[in-house]
Amino acid sequence: MGLRQKIFDSRPYRQIIQRQATGPLRAFYDIPPVSGDKAIRDVEFIALDLETTGLNPKKDEIVSIGWILVRQMAVDFGSCEHLLVRPKADMTESSAIVHHIFDSHVENAPDIGVALHHLLPILAGRVMISHHSPIEVGFLGQACKKYFGAHLQVPTVDTLILALRDVHRRGQPFRPGALKLQNLRKQHNLPPYQAHNALADAIAAAELFLAQMSKRDPKGDLELRDVLR
Repeated sequence: MGLRQKIFDSRPYRQIIQRQATGPLRAFYDIPPVSGDKAIRDVEFIALDLETTGLNPKKDEIVSIGWILVRQMAVDFGSCEHLLVRPKADMTESSAIVHHIFDSHVENAPDIGVALHHLLPILAGRVMISHHSPIEVGFLGQACKKYFGAHLQVPTVDTLILALRDVHRRGQPFRPGALKLQNLRKQHNLPPYQAHNALADAIAAAELFLAQMSKRDPKGDLELRDVLR
């Protein structure tokens, strides 16, 4: 973790942005984050994925959000949700080709501000799971800053980083493409899912996380701090 990330994830920074936050983001910060010394079996996680119009949170927009809860080291399929989000700009052809979401799909969808009113209470007090977390952290943080006055600080497990740590631990050479979500699922004998669907990718990340933990710590005794990004 770099110095900038350590500062962003620190308690003093959280206290600063909590004072700046308004609306549902302020309510989010009123709930304390999960303690790092808590055993992962006792932590509630929310696996989350976004589909966006591009990769730059400062100029691109969220067009769908999918999430599912992980409780007691098991995926709670009854908790899954998928929201389409209406961007301010028309959908570009290049992004629509990737996620197959078109203007007609989102014309009656809520904007990201409304979507965050629904999502933030679910995120509060939980730990986010994502694959390549800078996308989720960056886009959600930018949206929170725009609508509610402050960035989003949420404890996060990144399944890509967990996989990279495993590679380094075993002293194996790094193979291009090996850390892609579907390739990692294949390595853990998990079935393939449709890519670039926010809910499917959230479920895929949740299952991958549990598979990664089953190899390293099947009883869930590891402390949360040992798996955070």
